[in-house]
Amino acid sequence: MNTAARHALAAAGDITASWEVFGVFGVVEFAFAKYLIVATERSLAATVQSHKIWRVTKGAAIPIGTSGTTDLIKSGDDETVAKYALDQDLVNSITSIVNSGFLYFSTSYDITHSIQHNHLKSTNSAKATIIDDRYCFNEAMSAPIRALGEAAAPWAFKVICGFAGSIDITADLATSAQGTDLVPRAYTVTLISRLNHRRVGTRYVRRGLDFNGNAANNVEMEQIVFATDFQRHRGISAFVQVRGSLPAVWGQELDLSYRPELLIADINKPLVWGSVKKHYDDLRAQYIAEKSYHEGPDLGKVICVNLLDDTGFEERLTRLYELTVSRAADPKITYEEFPVSKMCRKMNYRNMDILLERMRNRLVGNGWFVAEGAVGAPATPLLVARLQTGLARVSCLDSLDRTNLTCSIFARYILPYQVQAASPDLPVVTVLPLSPPTTSFSAPVTDISDPVAATRTALDPSVRALTNLWADSGDAVSLLYAGTRALKADVTRTGKRQLFKGSFDDGLNSLTRYYLNNFVDGRRQDAYDLWTGKTTSKQLHELAQTAGAQQAKRLRAPFIAKGRGVVGRILPGFIVDRVEPLLQAATEYARPSPPAVADGTTALHLKGKGPSRHMDAHGHPSSVVGLVLSAIKIYAPERVTSALEFLVAMVVFFYILVVARIFKINGQNVVDRPRLSEEYERIHELLD
Repeated sequence: MNTAARHALAAAGDITASWEVFGVFGVVEFAFAKYLIVATERSLAATVQSHKIWRVTKGAAIPIGTSGTTDLIKSGDDETVAKYALDQDLVNSITSIVNSGFLYFSTSYDITHSIQHNHLKSTNSAKATIIDDRYCFNEAMSAPIRALGEAAAPWAFKVICGFAGSIDITADLATSAQGTDLVPRAYTVTLISRLNHRRVGTRYVRRGLDFNGNAANNVEMEQIVFATDFQRHRGISAFVQVRGSLPAVWGQELDLSYRPELLIADINKPLVWGSVKKHYDDLRAQYIAEKSYHEGPDLGKVICVNLLDDTGFEERLTRLYELTVSRAADPKITYEEFPVSKMCRKMNYRNMDILLERMRNRLVGNGWFVAEGAVGAPATPLLVARLQTGLARVSCLDSLDRTNLTCSIFARYILPYQVQAASPDLPVVTVLPLSPPTTSFSAPVTDISDPVAATRTALDPSVRALTNLWADSGDAVSLLYAGTRALKADVTRTGKRQLFKGSFDDGLNSLTRYYLNNFVDGRRQDAYDLWTGKTTSKQLHELAQTAGAQQAKRLRAPFIAKGRGVVGRILPGFIVDRVEPLLQAATEYARPSPPAVADGTTALHLKGKGPSRHMDAHGHPSSVVGLVLSAIKIYAPERVTSALEFLVAMVVFFYILVVARIFKINGQNVVDRPRLSEEYERIHELLD
């Protein structure tokens, strides 16, 4: 906002604050008030031809129609103050997502859909494809804004959660299919990873499918290639893959153990099988409902790539995955099993070429989107040469580390085909020859089984930039789901394991995940549920009666009031902030606990593990030992981004772990649970 505009607003009167806003996410309503969620800072992340994709780096939650909140704490009634106190907590949760750096938008192009889906939607040419807003991360909160119609159009935008990035690559390519003269050509590769909001969540709170067939940690990844000089060379190509939790009803309950017990619902139960069938039907409807425009056979299929082990802890899930595909009995749904840990033992990740050898013909048969023209220009629709008619659905236990490595290998293999498709004087290859494949990225030009071998060789210098782009995307998805960067990132970036540094980094990240999953992810799940509109007014009302009322008492009657009294004037504010919660916790231990929120907030309740005599199922202390554990949890870091935070987190975690083991406290009562998440209330009726 410029100076003249600020003066004009000030002259209008009743202006108490102003923000420079780059866009509006939407409106959320909590217990006390409504809030306008906005982006206040941004940075350029990527481009799709002329369209800029912005990364939100900072935002704000602006209260609507409220004032005098400072006096409210002193003069308001208990119920109102409780609602206000709860709102402050929930607003912090919402702004943590806004400020996370994982939200992206474009003011000129809809990045919540792939280029192919945008084309089918804008031209009304989809025959059977389902095109919806599952990847529009602000779909729920933007509804009140969208209801205003065209008046809100300049401000409201559709946002994705995940990753967007671009790199520029060059390749010395022939001037024609038969030409021998090589000329340098420049291309832009953009990667967009979109997180599905329908079953968004954290690692152990969201596993498998819900009963509508939505998979946890479902991410659509689109690799887009176009000429850097897109005004002259208007070809564009896009290749889509998806990742998502294993398609069955299953889960794990946090209990302080490093690898919690698997809970697997019986696939023969109608509700469970119905969920699996909905998932496979939905994959077909989204990605293989159309026949490609090019001549030739329709080879498109959904390829379910399972990277789980076929022995040990993961074996049950592997056998379950096989069963779901065989029971679906759909020729368009195929299954490929590749136990990465076994096949690449002793850090021999070159064996990933074995999987690529099995997959390459099917990947090419599934195709990629090919068109010419300007994307996002309704007046001049794209001239489409080919549709992508199949899809690789890749997953492992978390669908993070092994999955991202595999997706990056598939994308790297398809890149030369996309480059040729985006080059006007080179042939578009649609089907591979039947001769035995060569899987090396640097296949020799004479390899007749690789019709893009020359382009593949020319792209060799760009391999590192491409793998780094995919590794950055994998880190973003991993941070959203598990709280740390991806494991095996060194393999994704370099193609090989760095013996010491790679293993050391993975060890630190694994410990950090262990800590965050047990002591932070409950509140992170609350933030996701609030953002995506999965909470109800009843839940918020009940939470205001418990957590809100507790916080209201702390606001109204602090032990140490900053700037007041002898102690409040002597102690620095940061010390008061650390001591006050401990004093409040000790006092509240002596009071009767407030009634529990009866909203099904726990995720998966294990049978045979009753309440502890030290802490109840909601984490309230019932003994001095329980009080000590609760007090220690107050000082547990909410994030781990530095060596000091890591050290504090490990001390807190192992202290709690040891005390819980010595006094036989149920680990499920100690971990941080979501307060607003209703998950698998009927799980025990459905267990296998």
